[in-house]
Amino acid sequence: MIKHIVLFKLKASENKAVKMQEIKEELEKLPDIIRELKEIRVGLNMNPDEKWDLSLEVLTENRHDLEIYANHPAHQQIVKHLIAPLKEDRACVDYQV
Repeated sequence: MIKHIVLFKLKASENKAVKMQEIKEELEKLPDIIRELKEIRVGLNMNPDEKWDLSLEVLTENRHDLEIYANHPAHQQIVKHLIAPLKEDRACVDYQV
């Protein structure tokens, strides 16, 4: 199994909390669309003293399935239309579990 963890720092905006919730809801729909996703969890940081705003944890069977998820049109739509316009920074770790 592969665990894919991503942290996002989003640009400041007056509707940042609303956008974060929208990103969370859309990402959490993906297991119903992308069969290679075993699990997905999205967390909204409640600690304003920390850099990262949003965390994403994905579990797939292997690296090939992770690539399918990453390149899937449903995932790419979320990245392109919701995350990319707001993204200030990103960190990622993939590891075997």
